[in-house]
Amino acid sequence: MSMQAMAGKQEKQASGRVAELTRIARRLHAGNRVALSILWVVAALIALLFIVIIVLLFIQGFNYLIDPAFYSTSVTGVGMQLFSTFYILILTEILLFPIALGAAIYTVEYAPQGKLVATIRFAAETLAGVPSIVLGLFGFVFFSAFLGFHISRISGALTLLCLNFPLALRLFEDALLSVPRELREGSLALGTTKWTTIRKVVLPSAMPGLITGLILSAGKIIGETAALVFTMGVTPASTFSADPFIPSDTLTIHLWYIKTQGAGSISGLSAAGASAISAGSAALLIIVLLVINLLARGIGRLIQRRVMAV
Repeated sequence: MSMQAMAGKQEKQASGRVAELTRIARRLHAGNRVALSILWVVAALIALLFIVIIVLLFIQGFNYLIDPAFYSTSVTGVGMQLFSTFYILILTEILLFPIALGAAIYTVEYAPQGKLVATIRFAAETLAGVPSIVLGLFGFVFFSAFLGFHISRISGALTLLCLNFPLALRLFEDALLSVPRELREGSLALGTTKWTTIRKVVLPSAMPGLITGLILSAGKIIGETAALVFTMGVTPASTFSADPFIPSDTLTIHLWYIKTQGAGSISGLSAAGASAISAGSAALLIIVLLVINLLARGIGRLIQRRVMAV
């Protein structure tokens, strides 16, 4: 075979390979465009669904949101419930944040990565899958009955601690693991102790992730109902008391009670009125969560700038 024939054959083979690769690339790009289009459509539908739900709640409950009587301490007002919601949120976060953060620091920074850490994470993930109503029954049996706290705010807060600990632990671990190891090594190379490195370098660098964990746990705390019905009860607090050993309800419990039992048991409250009050309470919950989100992120950025001097 002449050199010219061999060159022509090689050129033909190369052209065939280029054409085949071009066809493969076109198929991959077409598949990528189809998958991306589907993801955009799904995301748009989900966002639209949330927007529709929020808009409907605000439309139905707007008259109550702008009515001062809605924030009173009457039977259908939410004054006591709003106070109890913030109270149980703060009390639970005071208990949850140091415990979950301490556990995350231990599993990430101190514990040898082996069977112990794997067992802790497996136990936390298992606990995260337990329904809230089951943890509510556990809280009633253990905190209310066995420990003698009865139906009270402290029983509810301890139950919410058990409910939110797995989520907070995982989020705090991810926040600590996101800090580059070079920062730790650089700090230790300067002669600082491990705890000083964690306190001065790791925690400030992980602040955005820690704030995210705090916000997500706050959302679960505010939105919880089933576990609190068993441990805090459905009776509104009689006063704006800071006593953790008295029963009280929250906005979510109030919403559930008005929607399910209130229309038949509260004098003068019709089914339509109960739906409107429930919608107003739900809209107020959304506003509360939005305010907490914005405040937490702003405070987190301020703390990070002050600590890291950036």
